[in-house]
Amino acid sequence: MDIPKLEIKNIIHFYEEKKILDINRVYINEGESVVIFGPNGSGKSTLLRIMSLIEKPSKGEIYFKGEKINKKNSLNIRRNFVLLLQKPIFFRGKVKDNIIYGLKIRKIPGKEIQLRLKKIISLLSLEKLIDRRIDELSGGEEQKINLARALILQPEILFLDEPFSFLDASVKEEVIYELRRIIKKLKQTTVFVTHDWEEAVLLGDRVILLYEGKVYQEGPIEEVFNKPKHKMLAKLVGVETILKGIIKNREGKLLKISVNNNIFQVIGDGELGEEVFLGIKPEEVFISKNRPEGSVRNWFLGEIEEIIPSGRVMEIKLNCGFPLKAFITKASCEELNLNIGKKVWAGIKATSIHVIKKGK
Repeated sequence: MDIPKLEIKNIIHFYEEKKILDINRVYINEGESVVIFGPNGSGKSTLLRIMSLIEKPSKGEIYFKGEKINKKNSLNIRRNFVLLLQKPIFFRGKVKDNIIYGLKIRKIPGKEIQLRLKKIISLLSLEKLIDRRIDELSGGEEQKINLARALILQPEILFLDEPFSFLDASVKEEVIYELRRIIKKLKQTTVFVTHDWEEAVLLGDRVILLYEGKVYQEGPIEEVFNKPKHKMLAKLVGVETILKGIIKNREGKLLKISVNNNIFQVIGDGELGEEVFLGIKPEEVFISKNRPEGSVRNWFLGEIEEIIPSGRVMEIKLNCGFPLKAFITKASCEELNLNIGKKVWAGIKATSIHVIKKGK
């Protein structure tokens, strides 16, 4: 078995007398991009500071390439890490001087500095920015220079603490795609904190779901985000309808689950009489004037309570005897002549509903 690049074990951390983290194990493998994901206040940034050796845990152990970190080796190991904070801090002057500042502090020879600078200019396409002053940059350009300043140090692990939170949406998307391209090209080991599930999907290979200071789930992005094990985290990853029900019948993998006297047919696991939560993403809900024939197993008659424009789609809130949210295009909304108070059929495939075990 390969030794993880970074591993923390039995971490317990307090601020004053309040327990902030209680984590058995978190590991980072060579070359992977790991997202620490969770709501505000879940301990994400604290965990990141501990992993990057900026902050010492109250209890627990940290290993780098199998070597246990202690007072004697922590400073040398920390020099292998770079932590980017939410808002970059620069000194006055040219972009170039800000990028190479860290190398000068580390007393890297001048020739090596110039070679690294040339490489980073090419990698991030900085030719037009390199001789400009820092105060002339836009927010997106600042973050690009911040990334250049980190990567030129050739860190063993790059840590990022919500570096896109202050950027406009249009700029943020461009910077995220640029970051993804670069870390994939460099095979840069990266640990990234966010509460935005779309950022996590774009940047992560693996996700660690943190809630109230504990790891509730971890694994490949697609697996975890499509099958969250905790109802609070389900909401965070875009499962906007979460319903409590009881398993009434089971035929192999096909479950019949009662929600407010409505029967859902769902592909999943569970025992008769077991209480579960059903997670339904709004983009998985079909809207129709009449109940169609076809392979969709679940159809419910509902009344429209709200219609809310949401970017390129319309958000439809329905009362089907239970709350249900759907996304449809503006064109479909007009074609169906939808309005508040109108009754429509809502359809959901059995494979599109995720069973979340209660209490997990």
